[in-house]
This record gives sequence, C-alpha cells and structure tokens, in this order.
Amino acid sequence: MKPQELLEQLKDMIAKKDFSAAQDFINENKDNLGEYFEQAKALVSGGEGVNGILDKVKGLFGK
Repeated sequence: MKPQELLEQLKDMIAKKDFSAAQDFINENKDNLGEYFEQAKALVSGGEGVNGILDKVKGLFGK
C-alpha cells in the first residue's frame, strides 16, 4: 500500500475520533509510511489535542 493511501485511512480514523486505532495503525505501518510517519503522528496528536480542548470547554459549560 502506498504511503498516501495509508494517510487517507488514518485521516478517516481521525475524522471518526478513533485515536487509539489511529495510533495503533501508525505503529503497525511506520515502515510503510516512510517520510509520512512524522506527518501521521502530528495528525493524531493534533486531533487528540483539539478534542481534549473541546472536552474541557464543554466541561466548563456543563454540557
């Protein structure tokens, strides 16, 4: 599978907010991702960061 195809699969997981599966996917495919490995890690950590912030904001307003 091409690295670009792997990134597309990863983006789908992140869109579904399935970060643990996305992290596992990166670890399983790190050799296949090659130069995209760092991008993939950034996608997951960025997505988790946004969710964490949104959850904290929701908590502030009791929703």
